[in-house]
Amino acid sequence: MKPCKITDVPHDVMTGSVEFQRLPKTVVPRHYALYLHPDLVGLTFTGHVICDLEVKSQCSTIVCNSAELEVTEVTVTDANGVTQRPTVELSAELETLTCRLQQPLAPGAAQMRLKFAAPLTDKMRGLYRCKYTSPCGEERFAAATQFEATDARRCFPCWDEPALKATFDITLVAPRDRVALSNMELHIAPDQSQRSPKRGRIVRGV
Repeated sequence: MKPCKITDVPHDVMTGSVEFQRLPKTVVPRHYALYLHPDLVGLTFTGHVICDLEVKSQCSTIVCNSAELEVTEVTVTDANGVTQRPTVELSAELETLTCRLQQPLAPGAAQMRLKFAAPLTDKMRGLYRCKYTSPCGEERFAAATQFEATDARRCFPCWDEPALKATFDITLVAPRDRVALSNMELHIAPDQSQRSPKRGRIVRGV
């Protein structure tokens, strides 16, 4: 899937700046199951998210926030289990991701799955890298998050507005010799092999 960029973006006629637009309320999030895999050597990260949605009224378009992410796959499944692969448009100016469906969604439950990737930058926004020196003098990188006020969209596609709250389950892949910290309860899954990294399931926050 190759998302295309939206070119027709509303601007303020006086200043020429992009007009702020709130997300439509036709579809809202209820729960995110988020998987993140930061690469602390290559300084990139990949991930996928399963969004449990509530469709408030029939619609053929889903709009959420996404910024500085490469979205590689999107599927939408309705309450009857019918899955669609929508046409996806990304707007760098509006920081939105728009999914245009072939068949409209009826009011009720739905689910959207997205895969994405991005550089692990040092901008201190979204999921970013920070440098530190280990006790043995080795220079290393750690990954940290900054989601306020509107930077969660730089970590994963989401409804990044204060009024659109939802619950979270987060799975974080981390090297065996690093520590994964959370502001909520942490559950570590047992290693599956000697070669695979530990996988931490972090509930509602990183």
